[in-house]
Amino acid sequence: MNKLFRNRFITYLGILIILTVSIFFLFELGHEDFEDFGISVADAMSGDNNSNFTKADSVIDFVFPKDHGSHDNYKIEWWYFTGNLKDENGNHFGYQFTIFRNALSSDSMKSKNDFATNQLYFAHLGLTDVNNNKHYSFEKFSRGAKGLAFANSNPLEIRVEDWYCKGFYYNDDFKNPEFKIYAKTDEIEIDFDLKPNKNIVFHGNKGLSAKSNEKGNASYYYSFTNLGSSGRIIINEKSYLVKGKSWMDREWSTSALSKNQKGWDWFSLQLDDNSELMFFRLRDTNSNTDFCKGTYIDKNGTYENLDCGKFDFQTKDYVKLDNGKKYPSKWKLLIPSKNLNIEAETQIDDQEMKLSVKYYEGTIKVKAKKNGINLNGFGYVELTGY
Repeated sequence: MNKLFRNRFITYLGILIILTVSIFFLFELGHEDFEDFGISVADAMSGDNNSNFTKADSVIDFVFPKDHGSHDNYKIEWWYFTGNLKDENGNHFGYQFTIFRNALSSDSMKSKNDFATNQLYFAHLGLTDVNNNKHYSFEKFSRGAKGLAFANSNPLEIRVEDWYCKGFYYNDDFKNPEFKIYAKTDEIEIDFDLKPNKNIVFHGNKGLSAKSNEKGNASYYYSFTNLGSSGRIIINEKSYLVKGKSWMDREWSTSALSKNQKGWDWFSLQLDDNSELMFFRLRDTNSNTDFCKGTYIDKNGTYENLDCGKFDFQTKDYVKLDNGKKYPSKWKLLIPSKNLNIEAETQIDDQEMKLSVKYYEGTIKVKAKKNGINLNGFGYVELTGY
């Protein structure tokens, strides 16, 4: 299969069969085409044929609330929530809710048809029922037109049909909104209210997060690392009132990965001393660490960006799923400068997102020792390219 044909499929990642044929939409590729084709997350994040889009290649001044909304001149962006929640009976749930925007073309739309667009939105929903050793994954697609899908900054609302994230600004604080997220399928429903316990965190160089040593292979990246969370989970008509903590990642970019990078391991950790850690490593085609970065956030919200040399990362165990795929499942992470020793492992084995693009996204439990004090915690891991 020639490279141009392959990249065409990659660019139009995950589009459902368009029910009404329209010459005003760019392409009409089916969901099953991509599932059979086997597109990887790394393929979707590569920089091929993206020369006409703006690249994340220099430090910018973030402007809020504008930067909570869409950046259509970049190829891809996302609003990404994960969390660990419990009900009063000790039932533990992990969740992921992400809305993506993907530009199909860098050209502006000239059609007067209301359905014409070059912006595709899609959303992923994952839920782990830890006590019952069960993981659910769902996706939804829509065009960025006619109010079907959009990302507005003020009022803050990111929507893919009836799945949405809304934000609310109080006391003119446009940087740190409170969030409401909602999604419903035939099997599950989530309805959460999320309130920042800490201020916004900018990763990398003032929010410019490099993903390799090549200029332009980067994203603009900020997070809310400690969101007090409450709400309702419904699984097959059984309702749970839950509380806990969530994490929100916000990124946009054009070409994040270099050609020799195969995938990544990404972690968000929340410890019970009210500190947090983000760490990612990008792997080359031989599965060695090609590039890595991290951010440590102390209990007061002061954060420090960490280079790869400040980490000692080891994969300690793997799990093989029923479909034959093998993923890491247990890790050790040492940060000598913080006198911090971390052990993390997945809470259940199979938390693969079995969607048009398959990857592992799951809740993890954490044991740590910092300055000689034992700590516990929870977090999330994302694994691609395995």
